[in-house]
Amino acid sequence: MTLRVRRLVVAVPLAELLAVLGIVVPGGIAFAFTDATLTARIIEMQQLALWTAPAAGFISCLLGGWWVARGAIAGHERNGLVLGLGVAVIDLVLLVASGAPLGVLMASSALSRIAGGYCGGKIAGTPRRLRNALTPPRA
Repeated sequence: MTLRVRRLVVAVPLAELLAVLGIVVPGGIAFAFTDATLTARIIEMQQLALWTAPAAGFISCLLGGWWVARGAIAGHERNGLVLGLGVAVIDLVLLVASGAPLGVLMASSALSRIAGGYCGGKIAGTPRRLRNALTPPRA
C-alpha cells in the first residue's frame, strides 16, 4: 500500500490547473458575452463560479485520482484521496492568497476536489471484470 509519489507529483498541479481552467473559461465566456456593466459582469462571473468551481474540481480530481491509482496493486482509494487533498490544499492556498473570503465557494471547491480524487481512486481499484459487467454491450 505505497503511494505513487511520482504520479502524484505530476497529477496534483495538473489537476489544479485543469480545475482552474474549468472555472476561468466559462467565466471568461460569460464576461465577454454578457451585455451589462462591468460590475454586473463580475457579479455574473462570481455566481457562475459557485457552480463551475466544484464541478471542475471534482472532474479534474476524478481523472487525476484514476490516473494516479491506475495499475496500483493496492491502496487505490488512498492514492486518489492524497491527490484530492493535495489539490484542495493548493486551491485553498491560492484562494487565501488572492484574498477570497472564506465561504461556500471555498468549502465546496475543496470538498469536491477531495471527493473527486477519492472516487477516481475507487474507480481505478474496481476489478476489471466488474467494470466490464457494468459496461453496456456494443451494438
